[in-house]
Amino acid sequence: MLTRRTAAGAMVGVLVILLAGCKGSDPATSDAVGATPTPTSTATSAAPSSTAPPATPAGTPTSDIAGLSASKILDKTQAAAKAATSVRMKGALSDGGDRIVLDIRLAKTGGQGTMSINGASFSLIVLGKTAYLKISDKFWRAQTESKADADAVIALVGGRWIKTSLTDKDLGELAAFASKPKFFDTLFEPTGTLRKTAPRTIGSVTAIGLRDTDGTLWVDTATGRPVRLESSSKDALTFSEYDQVAAPKAPPAAQVIDGKALGM
Repeated sequence: MLTRRTAAGAMVGVLVILLAGCKGSDPATSDAVGATPTPTSTATSAAPSSTAPPATPAGTPTSDIAGLSASKILDKTQAAAKAATSVRMKGALSDGGDRIVLDIRLAKTGGQGTMSINGASFSLIVLGKTAYLKISDKFWRAQTESKADADAVIALVGGRWIKTSLTDKDLGELAAFASKPKFFDTLFEPTGTLRKTAPRTIGSVTAIGLRDTDGTLWVDTATGRPVRLESSSKDALTFSEYDQVAAPKAPPAAQVIDGKALGM
């Protein structure tokens, strides 16, 4: 379930292509270059570790699904994931020769978080059809052909968020971060025959595994919600903070540059 090209991997690829059009921009003198921060979340509880999702919330109706067929469990977990108002997704995966690390919070109206490719990071906020990208100097330098071009773009951006539109044909994959159901759809499509595994405790959650030829999706047997998606010890995503993530907000206008100034 993780070895094929995911929404995360596709989005990084789109971003790399997009940034290629920024090379050779004239530098500007306003604003200092800043580090890429993680957008603030207002979740109501502390974030769990990537390997220890929280226990089923008190008062949540329980209906053990472990006895159902693999296909019926998958139907229930897809429905449960889409029914949640928000979720935090955190982990790492491989996409071709690239290593992608992400920490994304998805709500009904959009998403926000950080991603990196081979250690070069960027932050993103998606609101409807608008995306804001804050790209680290390391990412610019990794994706720009010459040091002079990278220096020019870094100076022009000045550490600000780049505002762009998802209506751009090159940014279609970013739309997945504005739609929690759409993002889950790209992750939970089985490859080959789907089989159940023996139950396993992940953190304090009793989970049943759904295994296909690419990996295993672990599902909370009480709620049907996804807990962990893995293909190996190094490729895994965990899902937590269900219904606790606040809707993202646009960054302050003073910290934003219009992507059109960069040819985006």
